[in-house]
Amino acid sequence: MHYLGLISLYLSCAFTLLALYAGTRPEAARHKLARRASSLSVAAVVISTLALVAAFVTSDFRLAYVARNSARSLSLIYKVSGLWAGQSGSLLLWLFIMSLFTIAVQKSRGLREVGLDVPVNVVINSVRLLFMLLLVFVISPFEVLQNPPYNGSGLNPMLQSLGMVVHPPLLFLGFSGFAVPFAVTVAQLWAGGRFDAWLELSRPWALFAWLFLTAGIVTGGQWAYNELGWGGYWAWDPVENASLFPWLTGTALVLTLQLSKGYPGRKVWSYILIVLSFALTIFATFLTRSGVLDSVHAFSGGPLGPIFMAVLAAILIFASALAYWRRGAFRGDGHGQVGFHGLLGWGVQGGVVLLLLLLAGVLFGTMFPLLSRAVVGREIVLDESFFNQVTVPLFLVLFALMALSPVLAKGGRGLRPLLRAAGIPVLLGALTGLYVYVAAGGGLAVSAAFAIAALGLAAHLGSLVWPGEKGFKLGSTAVHVGVLLMLVGVAGSSVFTDEIFISVEPGEVFHFGEYQVGYTGLTTRYGVDRYTVSTTLSLARNGTSVGELASAKTFWENRTQPSTKVGVFSTIKEDLYLNLAGWEGQAAQLHLERFALVSWIWFGAWLAYFGAALSLFRLASVGKLHKQVKARWQRTS
Repeated sequence: MHYLGLISLYLSCAFTLLALYAGTRPEAARHKLARRASSLSVAAVVISTLALVAAFVTSDFRLAYVARNSARSLSLIYKVSGLWAGQSGSLLLWLFIMSLFTIAVQKSRGLREVGLDVPVNVVINSVRLLFMLLLVFVISPFEVLQNPPYNGSGLNPMLQSLGMVVHPPLLFLGFSGFAVPFAVTVAQLWAGGRFDAWLELSRPWALFAWLFLTAGIVTGGQWAYNELGWGGYWAWDPVENASLFPWLTGTALVLTLQLSKGYPGRKVWSYILIVLSFALTIFATFLTRSGVLDSVHAFSGGPLGPIFMAVLAAILIFASALAYWRRGAFRGDGHGQVGFHGLLGWGVQGGVVLLLLLLAGVLFGTMFPLLSRAVVGREIVLDESFFNQVTVPLFLVLFALMALSPVLAKGGRGLRPLLRAAGIPVLLGALTGLYVYVAAGGGLAVSAAFAIAALGLAAHLGSLVWPGEKGFKLGSTAVHVGVLLMLVGVAGSSVFTDEIFISVEPGEVFHFGEYQVGYTGLTTRYGVDRYTVSTTLSLARNGTSVGELASAKTFWENRTQPSTKVGVFSTIKEDLYLNLAGWEGQAAQLHLERFALVSWIWFGAWLAYFGAALSLFRLASVGKLHKQVKARWQRTS
């Protein structure tokens, strides 16, 4: 597997260089060669990736990477996920996914109709070549051990979770997706002219990237909630924040691309956001792999950090120089009618500004340890309270604009329809916020969050029954409703909580809220390289059994710290969260917590995925799109 994987990487480098050479030639025949060379390069990357997967599946510990991240006792799914457990394997996964995008670009009817598929792949192949060179010469996953062990070190217990099986691939799908709008934009600007169909061509790719990056971030939060045992899903950790950077600009990009053609500033803002979204994926990689900031998610420091920082600088310098060189392509950007339902267009622009302010605030807080070290000589880490104070007000205003979007869409029909559309949603929002503040004891921010969510849900559901002058699309409605449900879940779970620490004996029953909780004892199970101590609690409400709650601690023979498996009993109203804190004999010390409305976060996320997928399907299935793009190309060529 070593030779097959390594030789395939060398071949992929050669084919990619050939594709780059042929793709930059003006002759049409060379473009056919470029497509074939790109396809062969992708095939070589696929073979290399499959070779490493096969090494994991067969426990080939001759490869140092496999020996560090796998063991014979691992189940098949965790052996395969060992591929992205370390630096070189995760980089190979990213290369693999980006290679799939190379094929998708070649098959894109819209790009081929206007002859942009080859120039776009020149840009993508340039990025792919960088990854290939790193994997061949800097951090090869095919390094061979002189004295391979019989068994490997095993996969980090925290990564032995279905959440970690899907979380990294989803993130890399999002990261790779933002490379396509960047490549489309660079290819078109390099070609010159004032043809602006790159905005329409970029929309589905940007939405695809946003969808999968969102799913990656949410699954990461769900993994933290279910596996780390501290009861939270977001800790403002530097690596968590790193994935948020391109998401914020990506969200702003998706919004900007929805603005009507001719909307003032659309081309300039789209270009800036496209470049930032791609550049911030590189910056996120730098933070994750450089070791410059402490994080439980980061890889140890190595040579990749400075390399990615240099790449980031090169991208920003190149994009700035290209925009200046082709500044004529942006002429006329401030003219044209204000479309997208008038007031709604201004609301979208306000949302973009808020997203960029959020980016600035989170970026400042994340990088503050480095800034303080440069200024005062020591690192000062800003805690969660700083990020909450900066982001909560901005997020609330952003969500308020989103909640009002169906109302703002009616602004083009006059003041009376606007007020009529706003009346019931605003009343429901005010009553909900007042109830949460007075009766439920929520603070000002939480009450505002519930008020905004109620207003938005009423406005969006009303828009489905009484559509505006052009209707409010089902996909965007589902996304907005899903995000508002997530807002309810975040607000509720952050304030409406309860907890107890209790020592119990077998057979003891105690009360927690409206539940009767029964403890029967501990169970110990032994495995090949571990033993696990677990307990299962019975849950009853009003004397009727409603379920069970289990928690465990696992001790590993080659790990100094045990891993914790928390128990979660989830309802639409609340989650019960159990952590087996300790024991003596059969007596156990339990930490039991209650978090309100957490399930609303996960349900809202799935609804948002559905809405984004529906919108993406609509964009991809519009038969007129490629014809409109081609016609616009022909008119401006």
